[in-house]
Amino acid sequence: MGAVRSPERLLTQQYIVGEFSLLLAELGAGRVGALRGRVDSLRHRVEHTPVPSLSCLVPEALDLADAVCWTALAQGDADDFRRRSRTAAALAEFAAGADLLPPRAP
Repeated sequence: MGAVRSPERLLTQQYIVGEFSLLLAELGAGRVGALRGRVDSLRHRVEHTPVPSLSCLVPEALDLADAVCWTALAQGDADDFRRRSRTAAALAEFAAGADLLPPRAP
């Protein structure tokens, strides 16, 4: 017999996917130049990846967040850098809280 999926578990999984996608959307908003395609592609993959496999996408998301922050700095836009770095920090906190960070090597 298959596993029973409770409405609470389904809602939690939908929340995880939605929040991950929303944080990526915030990173990709505004002037990110060539990174927009990478953000959009990653968002699509997040939205179509089973929740247990999302942890595989977190390192790419964090690397992309780093690149977006560096892009803002390179453009000399301090306000944009602050906004993007807050979003990057929120993404890292979300990934940790949702237990999506891949295990660390010993």
